[in-house]
Amino acid sequence: MSKTRIDSIKRIVTETLKRDFDRIRILNIEIHEDVDSDGDDVLRIDVIFQGAPQNLNAKKLSGVVRHLRPKLDEIHESAFPLLSFISKADRDRRASA
Repeated sequence: MSKTRIDSIKRIVTETLKRDFDRIRILNIEIHEDVDSDGDDVLRIDVIFQGAPQNLNAKKLSGVVRHLRPKLDEIHESAFPLLSFISKADRDRRASA
């Protein structure tokens, strides 16, 4: 995947999340292309954020993909987005282990 395409997807994810999650600060978004167990293309999107996991509203989280899909379609990205939210503290703990 080209850097331009990754940057476009990051912008879409960031804009979508900022609209619904004003209590967290997004530090980084990591995107990896993958294939699921059925052979379908997926985008594994890790959202690294500053804050505590309880700052994430589960009700809003459940609708994020529904908001992302039309925007990804606009740039002709057909891979299904799979999002993971990882706090910076958890990421740091994982890196030091």
